[in-house]
Amino acid sequence: MSQVIDSKTEKHTYGTLFLKETVTTTLTLLYTGSTTTYGLNYDSKFSGIKDGHVQGGPISVSDNITVVVNANPKVTVIISEFNNNIENHYISLHVIIKVDIPIIGEETIYDQTLGGKYNPDKTGWEVALSNVQTKLENSLK
Repeated sequence: MSQVIDSKTEKHTYGTLFLKETVTTTLTLLYTGSTTTYGLNYDSKFSGIKDGHVQGGPISVSDNITVVVNANPKVTVIISEFNNNIENHYISLHVIIKVDIPIIGEETIYDQTLGGKYNPDKTGWEVALSNVQTKLENSLK
């Protein structure tokens, strides 16, 4: 089981009155059990000119990279500022996702820095229980 290190969501609306597209994208940075490769889960919902929902992952991340992950519509993912501090169990990276939205053109749908600490010594169940406990404590505040 993977540990969630960080998760952030962005929502944008592009276009004009009748040619509008709303895109909501969430990326989740995961510790997958390897201190050299991490994972990114993605979840993106879009509505307007075209409606849909795509999700998946984890996509392996181990360095800065620019890659076209889909040809049509063109989706480009840029990972920069990759910082992996193995001794302190900390990772951070900046992610930009650009999409060629039909009729509207290329737009940036995601531009966030993800990062945080992870615990390489915890088993999957310990991580899951710790995540539940943290969410419960936060909801009681």
